[in-house]
Parts: sequence; structure tokens; C-alpha cells
Amino acid sequence: MPVQNAPIAYDFHGDQPFSVPFADIKPEDIHIYLDLDTKVGKNTCGQKCTHCWFVNYEKVYDRSFAMEEGPLIKAGLESQGFHVYPRYVDSFAYDGEFMRIYGPANNREFRQDADHTPTETMAKGDAWTSGRPLLADNWAELLDLARESGYGTISITYHGVIDENLAVIDDGSYPIKGVFTGALTEEVLRRIGTYNEQWRARSGESDDAFRVNIGVTVGRHNHGRESLERYVHYFNKLGVDTVRFNNYAAHGGKHAELQMSHEEIAQAYLDLKELHETVDMSFQLGVSEDFGTFGIKVMGFPGHVGWCRAGRQLFAAIPTPEELLSEADDERREKIGDIVGCVNTFEPHLGILVRTTAGGEEAGYRVEFDHEEIEAFTAKRLSGHYKDGCFARELAEEQQLVSRVPERRRLPIVETAG
Repeated sequence: MPVQNAPIAYDFHGDQPFSVPFADIKPEDIHIYLDLDTKVGKNTCGQKCTHCWFVNYEKVYDRSFAMEEGPLIKAGLESQGFHVYPRYVDSFAYDGEFMRIYGPANNREFRQDADHTPTETMAKGDAWTSGRPLLADNWAELLDLARESGYGTISITYHGVIDENLAVIDDGSYPIKGVFTGALTEEVLRRIGTYNEQWRARSGESDDAFRVNIGVTVGRHNHGRESLERYVHYFNKLGVDTVRFNNYAAHGGKHAELQMSHEEIAQAYLDLKELHETVDMSFQLGVSEDFGTFGIKVMGFPGHVGWCRAGRQLFAAIPTPEELLSEADDERREKIGDIVGCVNTFEPHLGILVRTTAGGEEAGYRVEFDHEEIEAFTAKRLSGHYKDGCFARELAEEQQLVSRVPERRRLPIVETAG
């Protein structure tokens, strides 16, 4: 009997054709990740993962916008029509201070099916965490705060390899260092489960307070059909709601040996598709756009998926030292941030974030895009200068000259219906 799994979820960063001039893309079709705080450590995620993009890129390491100014920036950009996603290292950072300020925020868009239907993860706020804050003594209070703030999903990045007995291998051999381990994640899941039980008992509700979304990083340490199938059975056993696989990236050149080749990525797509069609999944399977486009056709996604819209419909605003740009006619114009394309490598530079003040009025905020650079970057993608739909790896190699892979024939962008 055929399995009846939920549709595979994918990342949504927009679907405007690359032939559309950037000047014709409306603000409401542009998504901006607002990197409010990139500080790692005990007050935020409690970790310092060796491959973390916030650790490995100097331009975002240990940066933040002023806590009181972040909401003003977000509101200012949203008033112009942009979709703005507050992003910080951990939603539970500083004992939940970001939740108190921003309410039920989502950190990205997840969709399903050909008509881009939002997944259940998008129904309420999505609290992103390493898991470490929920091992603290005040874990229940933090979950109370998340629920009261309107969050309905807890998203945890999972780092662990599963053995043939469907147990996490907890012998210190996991190759990425500084991460929150799979064994510790199991304890966090137990705590969320306990919280959900207590919530149902005292509220009379039949639904859980929180869904659980797990993110699994796939590289040469854990790829392959057998390994991926073990994850499926393992998370079936743990009773989570979503399992989203993403592609390992060697940020800063760290653990470059774990990066999969294009052929291995194509095989991962095939393995995930076959598992979805043949193995019962009690959760919704999600596949990150950072796997790129080599082999993606087998997934049957809408044609734009995999061809990331970063640099056209997706940008990150990152904090920079303040810089006076102009002061005339009682108006002061200051640069407070950079606008970059790839939200994980923070390149290329495609504009600035500006604060304006005039007289006694409140400050205003706007994005000043560099249209010439955006069009030049689009031209590189259309020409096949960047061959993969997720150009992050090629861009990092170009910028840092690390982890180079053999040259391949140029593959200009061709979007299909899947």
C-alpha cells in the first residue's frame, strides 16, 4: 500500500523570473533578514560551533543593532512593504528578551506544493534555538514566555549520527565541533514533551503548545541512503513534527572535507525523494534550498525552487559601525548597516541600510539598493559564472579561495516546472 506522507516542504525566497529587472520588483516581493544580534556564547545559543556562519565571517562576528532600535528598523522597513524577518543567534537569547520585543516572529518562509501553500510551521512564530537555553533551570519559564508570545514551533538544529539500533552515536566522534549534541537534543525534546502534556492537562486543549521542527545538517559524515533512512526512523520514534535536511557548508573553510560533491548532492535528492515515497513519516519532510540545483529535478518542486533569489528578492541587513553620510537642510543621513545578497556568506555587497533624522521628528529607516551591482550579480548567474542555484559555495570560494572543487561546464539558469 502506498505511503501517505505530507508534501515535502521547501524554502521560499520568491519566484520572480531572473529576466525581470530588479527595479521592477516590488518591495512586497522582497524578503529581508534583519540580523539583529550575531553574538554567540553563554547568553545566546550557549555554543560556538566551528562551522557557524556568525563565527566565521568577520563582518558579522559579534555584531548587533541597539536593542531598542531593532524594532524601529523592522517597523520602518515593513511600512515600505518589505517582508522583514528578525534574525538572532537564538530566539531564547538573553532569557527570552527577543521574544518579549518581537513577539511571534518567523525566521524564514517554508512552503509546500505547486501553489506555495505555507506549511504549518508558518502558522505561528518559529522559535529557533540550539537547544542549550532549554537545558537551563528556567526552561519551563522560557517555554511559557514563548507560548504567551505567540510561538507555536520550536526549531532545533540537530547534530548527531544514528547507528543501526537507531541510537545517537555519543562517543565524541562527531566531526563538527562545538555543537549541541544529538544526545542533549533528546533531553530537550523530553522537556518539550513534558511541557506539552502539562499544557494540555491544565488548558483542556487537545493540541500541543508546540510543534517541533528539527534541522539536520547533511555532509559526508552522514549522507547516503542508509544513514538518511535511519534519521527517518529515529525521528519517527521521537515524535517530532518536521525534519528539514540542509546541506553542509564549510563556512570559513572549516571542515571542508565534509562538503558533498555535486554528484553526492544529486544522490541525496534521489534518496530523500525515494524515502518520502516508500517510508511512512510521522513528520513533514523538509529540504533546504541550500542543496542547490544539481539533481533537484527528481524532487518535483516548482521550477524556481533551488534557484535562490538571494540578491534579488532575498537580502540580509547586517550591523555596521555608524557612518555619517550627509547632513544638510536639517536632515541627517547615517549608514547603520550593509545590505548583502547571500544571507549565509554575507556577500556580495548590494546596498546600505540608512537612518535619517530631521528636526525633532522620529528617525526613519530605509534600504538604499545598489541597482548596478544587483544587475551585475544577476548577469553572472544568468551567464553561468555561478553554476549552482545555491551560489553560496562558489561565492565563498571566489571570495576566500578555499575548498575549491574541480571546474565544471557552465550551466546557465534554466527554471523548469520540476
